[in-house]
Amino acid sequence: MDGLTERQKNIIRLRQKLNAPDPDAVHVFTPYKILTYVFVILFPPYALYRIWKKNSPFNKQEKWVQTMVCVIYMFVVIVNLWEVYG
Repeated sequence: MDGLTERQKNIIRLRQKLNAPDPDAVHVFTPYKILTYVFVILFPPYALYRIWKKNSPFNKQEKWVQTMVCVIYMFVVIVNLWEVYG
């Protein structure tokens, strides 16, 4: 960066800062999360464990949304089984 003016150096710094990946970005399709989404349908209790364990990659908002999806899904399955067998 020799031979550049302060303005050019500042432009380069700002461009690098703007093009840097966002550390707070939500990545919804990581392998761990995709497998958890499958478990939401196949075995919701284990999915809830994967969502709420300490080192889970889900953020707080994702945890609550996925929990509600699990609860609603289990409720619908139970109601359907009750209608069929009850």
